[in-house]
Amino acid sequence: MNVVFIIFWCKIYFMKTFILLSAVPGSGKSAWSEQYRLTHKNVFIVSSDALRKEIGGACNNLNHEQEVWARFLLDIKKIRDAHEDVTVIGDSTNIYNKFRKFYAENLDGFDKKVLVVIRKDLETVLRQNKVRNPEKIVPEEAIKKMWNDWEDPDDEVKSLFDKVVVVDKWFDTPDVKEEFYFE
Repeated sequence: MNVVFIIFWCKIYFMKTFILLSAVPGSGKSAWSEQYRLTHKNVFIVSSDALRKEIGGACNNLNHEQEVWARFLLDIKKIRDAHEDVTVIGDSTNIYNKFRKFYAENLDGFDKKVLVVIRKDLETVLRQNKVRNPEKIVPEEAIKKMWNDWEDPDDEVKSLFDKVVVVDKWFDTPDVKEEFYFE
């Protein structure tokens, strides 16, 4: 009886959660991640921009993409394996369903997988991009292309995540407040 209780107790209180962000550059993914990290315990952010800077010297250096994406996946797994109770946020654009599907299918060992889709109008994204840290500014044409190429999560992708949260405004979406406790 005590062994069953301990296993049940651990399952409730120790959980490994993966949050995959999906948004065009300038939408607020990194700001969202940092706000979440500051308001929750045991949160780690794996950022493709941070990895680009570490590997290639600059957030906008795209010359080492194979290494960046290999490290992105590896770092998420290392953090997952090093902690009993942890949330890992994958901070990258993931504008295509094939990438959302890839991470959902290749990151086993998480008790919960959440897809957070941040959608803002193009004018807002372009305006926010201009006031970012200069090394993180993305050329407007690249943002416009990504905006036009954007794929909404399809039913197959949605089925691979335990929850899909769409953020239309900065933390104003009721699901975000309920799920992530923002006031």
